[in-house]
Amino acid sequence: MKKLFTLALVLCLALSMAAPAMAETEQKIIYQMSNEPQYMDPTLNEFEEGAQVHMNLFRGLYKFDQSNNLVPAMAEGYTLSEDETVYTFTLRDGLVWSDGSPLTAYDFEFTYKRIADPANASATCYELYCIKNVEKLFNGLDDSLTLDDVGVKALDEKTLEITLEAPTPWFISLTASSAFLPVCKAALETYGEEWVKNPETYVCNGPFMPKEFYPNEKFVLVKNPNYYEADNVKLETLEYVFLNAAETALLAYENGEIDVLYDVNADAEARYTGTPDMFSQGKIGMRFYHMNCKSEALQDPRVRQALTISIDRKILVENVLQSDYEPLYGYIPHAFPDIVEPEKGWREVNGNVFEEDVERAKELLAEAGYPNGEGLPTIRLCSTPTASLVKVAQAMQAMWKQNLGIDVEVVTYETGVYWTKVNDESDFDIAYTGNTGSYLDPLSLLVNFTTAKCYENGSDCDNEVYDGYVAQLQAGISGQEREEVLRLAEQELFNTCPILPVYSYTTLRLVKPYVKGFQVNYGGHANFEYAYVEK
Repeated sequence: MKKLFTLALVLCLALSMAAPAMAETEQKIIYQMSNEPQYMDPTLNEFEEGAQVHMNLFRGLYKFDQSNNLVPAMAEGYTLSEDETVYTFTLRDGLVWSDGSPLTAYDFEFTYKRIADPANASATCYELYCIKNVEKLFNGLDDSLTLDDVGVKALDEKTLEITLEAPTPWFISLTASSAFLPVCKAALETYGEEWVKNPETYVCNGPFMPKEFYPNEKFVLVKNPNYYEADNVKLETLEYVFLNAAETALLAYENGEIDVLYDVNADAEARYTGTPDMFSQGKIGMRFYHMNCKSEALQDPRVRQALTISIDRKILVENVLQSDYEPLYGYIPHAFPDIVEPEKGWREVNGNVFEEDVERAKELLAEAGYPNGEGLPTIRLCSTPTASLVKVAQAMQAMWKQNLGIDVEVVTYETGVYWTKVNDESDFDIAYTGNTGSYLDPLSLLVNFTTAKCYENGSDCDNEVYDGYVAQLQAGISGQEREEVLRLAEQELFNTCPILPVYSYTTLRLVKPYVKGFQVNYGGHANFEYAYVEK
């Protein structure tokens, strides 16, 4: 008996010693996205795909931690002037880029001035308009200004001074956004615009760095050993796989070929809602449609209002999309907190701007001279060929025909030419789009509907009254005064209707249960700094 017990003990010890090697799990996550980033230079990017990747390759002055709290990143802290317009950041000791070269305050000064430089035509520059003289310089409003007049200055290698146009309470959250990510001055001076072309010249400062680029197939990122918190990053490999067919992506997820699914279509949502795989979180963004205010059919704002209040958003969301998105009856999405009562949502406190009302829509159409839709030119509703978008477009087409007698033609353009047709050529009457805020204030979305931005996106809508409200919001008003101006701005958007909101975004992902620590920020960008695999 003693010999048997001894043998059993030896076997148990042998198995326990072998267990760690047997249980060792590869720290690799494969993340599906629809398309590869249009820009790998964060100073030029304003698109979702780019931000998804950049937010793991770079870190700004601040970042969001594993609990989505705003915490210092490249900066260790800041001081604020008495008038609340001058931020002085102190950078951490020993910061380096992924290539081991020093990362200094001069890199941040270089980056922000690069964005502000009109010669670079950065589409993300509007995010920096709160910085002194950026908007005036970028838009040519004052010919005497140069980049030296922009309110960003490195006082030394560790000290960065940023001067704002006016008090901006949300400014620190901006420094954690994709628009404020730094780029390496030395890399751009050495390689020029080609620095983003291959991993050998791509210099970054985030938890991961690129190892391989396979265009239109996948990007392979690996842990950055020079990241200031590299010891706390568990993931060794982060792979972005580009699959633009949602059905194919879902099949790959179910076959175990990818670990996190970005494109959660109606089938995936119906199949996985209520299961451990479904990740759902509110997002400060919305799906809406541009309306071309200069097109023959839509010149009268009453026509645009009629279109806005005559579609059934609940049917579009629940029946067509088969989703839990929240129908939106205003211009500030549900995930934004209220200004005065931040523990509540903006829509919860302020209610709806408009309601669905077919009878009122008919009255508006008749007032505009088109009773029962008679005489109104056929409206071209444009979209990409994405199945869900086409279904929504066709449903809206049917609703407008049934409710108002309006003829609508659904036109699709391939993704590669869609934005050129819409933004550059204004070749549409109504066109699908969407937007997500970059900081937790509704201004981050509302600024996109000013007269200047409407002409950039092809909707060609003039609205000086609305521009005035946005200017007040940019001037730093706060509290109850800010709440009231936001209400007025929303109402003025309905008065002119340059856009037609449909629903608030929700971040939906399918995440394998063995992926731990996965998170997204309020803008829906996945952060893998705290993620790991536990099988």
